[in-house]
Amino acid sequence: MAVNNRPPGASFGRSVVAEWPILAVLAAFGFGMTVILHDEVFQGAAVMGMSLLLAAGLRLFLPTRVVGTLAVRRRAIDVSTYTIVGTTLVVLGLLVQGIFSN
Repeated sequence: MAVNNRPPGASFGRSVVAEWPILAVLAAFGFGMTVILHDEVFQGAAVMGMSLLLAAGLRLFLPTRVVGTLAVRRRAIDVSTYTIVGTTLVVLGLLVQGIFSN
């Protein structure tokens, strides 16, 4: 049996709009995947890394009640994880492209 966790009077549309931080990150990540599908793997990886850096910034500066689904763990752990993985993808996407372009 499905459980309705929404507060009374909250419509589905409002619930989706309340999750705008994760939707913005997923849209940027999806754009990076689209770039990869157009045979630009390294640029796509860099865009995906920037979307994770966006997630880190949103998690750092927005209150926990606003950030929604981006808040998985404590703030410091979330921000450090998003930053490390995002920076790694950006660096690999930009540096590896330069190595393989010769």
